[in-house]
Amino acid sequence: MTQGVAEVVPVSSSAQLVLVPWLLGWPPPEDRTTFAAGLHAGSCLGIAWALRADLRALDRRTALLVAAASVPAALAGLVAADAVEERLGRPPQLAALLAGAGALMWWVDARAGDGRGAPVPLRAALLAGAAQVVALVPGVSRSGATLTALRAAGVGRAEAERFSLLMSLPVTAGAAGLTLLRARAAPPGTAPGGAAAALAGALATRALLSHPGAPLRGAAFFRLGLAAAVAVRLRRRSA
Repeated sequence: MTQGVAEVVPVSSSAQLVLVPWLLGWPPPEDRTTFAAGLHAGSCLGIAWALRADLRALDRRTALLVAAASVPAALAGLVAADAVEERLGRPPQLAALLAGAGALMWWVDARAGDGRGAPVPLRAALLAGAAQVVALVPGVSRSGATLTALRAAGVGRAEAERFSLLMSLPVTAGAAGLTLLRARAAPPGTAPGGAAAALAGALATRALLSHPGAPLRGAAFFRLGLAAAVAVRLRRRSA
C-alpha cells in the first residue's frame, strides 16, 4: 500500500520500500529488486486505471512530449540501474536525499506560486525528462524530481501533477516489466503486494486528481520527518 501511494505522492517509493521495513524491524524480502518491480508494476496498473479517461483523450502533442521525456531515464536505467542498486539506497543516504530533495521541491514550488494553466511546453518536458534521470537515485523521488523541474519551468501545479503522472507510466512500467521478465521466480508476497500497490496507486491518483493544484509542502514535511526519524534511529544504534 505504501509503495502505491508513494508512486503518486512525491515522497520516493524506493525510499519507502527500504526505510519502512528498516524502521519497523521487518526482515527484507528474499529478492528486493524483483519484489520492488512487482510493486511498481502494480502501482502502474492502478495509476493507468485511474487515468484511463485522460489516456483515451490524450492528444498527439502531449503523447509525443511524454515519449520524449521518457527516453533519457529509460536509457540511463538500462546503463546504470545495476550500479545504482549495488551502491546506493542505504538508510543514511536515503535520509539525506529525502531531506535535501524535499527541501528543494518545497522551495521551488513556493517560489513558483500557483503557476499558469497553459499546456506543458517542450522545454519544461525535456527538463522533467532530465530530472527523471536524477530520480534513478533512491530517495530523490521520480514524481518529486519531475514536479520540481516542471514547477521551476513555470508549469502550473495541476498541469504539472497530470504530466508527472503520465510520465510515470512508460519508464516505471518498462523497468518493472524488464526486471520481472529477467527474474527466475518472484519472492513470496509479490503478487498480493502488487495488488495492494495497484489499489493504493489508483486511490491516490483519484484523490490527487480530485484536488488538483495543492502545494507540495505537505510532501516536503513528510520527507523531512522521515529523514529525522532515520537520523534518530541511527543515533540510537551508534550510542
